Amino acid sequence: MIAKSYIEKSLKDLDKLYSSSGSQRKATMYCKMATLELCGWIEDTVDEIVLRHAKRKLKLNLNYLEYKRDFVKKTSGFVYEYHIRGLLMRLIGLIGLEEIEKNLEADHAKITVLKTQLNNLVQIRNNAAHTHLKNVTPQYFSPSACQGSFVIIYNCLKSIDDELRSL
Repeated sequence: MIAKSYIEKSLKDLDKLYSSSGSQRKATMYCKMATLELCGWIEDTVDEIVLRHAKRKLKLNLNYLEYKRDFVKKTSGFVYEYHIRGLLMRLIGLIGLEEIEKNLEADHAKITVLKTQLNNLVQIRNNAAHTHLKNVTPQYFSPSACQGSFVIIYNCLKSIDDELRSL
């Protein structure tokens, strides 16, 4: 089960703060925080999905610990092609990954949708993580836009989790 209540509450709280912020600077800070919160949730959730599957399927604890240490802990990011796909391929192999991707593309093009959402977010996130507000005209998603992205991304990640459980 993918945890979502905490991130939903955080994004709702940030949206309320954003709506009543009273200044552009505060509104921008709430947008930045919502973006970073959502992106952190994505990275944590992907880690939880693959580690939970590794725990279920790997027979030797040493293999689980090695996968966690050598791949999960060394992966920081959430671009599908580079991060998520790599973690999945190392865990279930290219044949298993191909099957999951085929199934999810047949189910409302969920891999394509996930890639698009993540690619849009990663650029905003990188800007948010590597700048501060002084003398910058930042462009972030509003907290409500982050809520919308969250719903889409959650559904896609849940589908990946469901596919892994069916293996």
